[in-house]
Amino acid sequence: MAAETSDQYETLHVQYPPGYGRGPLPSPPVSRWALGSVLAVGTGGLLVLGAALAALVTLYVQGQAELREARAELAAAGVLLNPDSPHSPGESSAVAQRRKDQLGRWLQGLALGWRYHQGNIYFFSAERKRWDEAQVACRATHAHLTSITSSEEQDYLARESRGGTYWIGLVATGPGGSWHWVDGSPYSSAQSFWAAGQPDNVDHGEWGRESCAQIHPVGNSLWNDHNCNFTFFWICKRDLSGP
Repeated sequence: MAAETSDQYETLHVQYPPGYGRGPLPSPPVSRWALGSVLAVGTGGLLVLGAALAALVTLYVQGQAELREARAELAAAGVLLNPDSPHSPGESSAVAQRRKDQLGRWLQGLALGWRYHQGNIYFFSAERKRWDEAQVACRATHAHLTSITSSEEQDYLARESRGGTYWIGLVATGPGGSWHWVDGSPYSSAQSFWAAGQPDNVDHGEWGRESCAQIHPVGNSLWNDHNCNFTFFWICKRDLSGP
């Protein structure tokens, strides 16, 4: 194949225009359309770059806000930021040690990708599991699939889920299929955030019925019931005041 290509180039005769090689070649004219295209691409690139920078600034500001919030709450709770500092008057060594352990769990959790909010840390998975497998994964980290017991917590998790679908720790069990949180938090239908028409307990045939809850993109990350055997991302929640 290489020999054929060489022969083709050897027999190729190029016809140069008169006067070629006697001075610089004239620059080709630039059409208005071409110039407009270049300017449009340049402007579009700047817009994309500006949007990316704005997003980074937003994430940075949010991160700083959460860090300030965490520091304020830990300070209000009297957490010993300096392990060598003396404990408060009247506080036993055991209580001081528990507070140090609480701080250690907080710092360790953040280092492993957990997110701090209002005295809890949350983990948003990057893989999919069935509901029961997700709960096992949370228990392995001394946590549970998250409960959601306030509108403020619902707003936070809806914002942080960024339009994803995540298992939460709400499950229907028993003959009547009553809903309850796996971490023991009390469930109240009056303080719930189901999407319109949910839970509908659709029957998935051999897969069974919808007995597990998830944050769902439909309805701005409100709740949806789904079959527990399907795989989705999940959210773990750990109370920092616990063991």
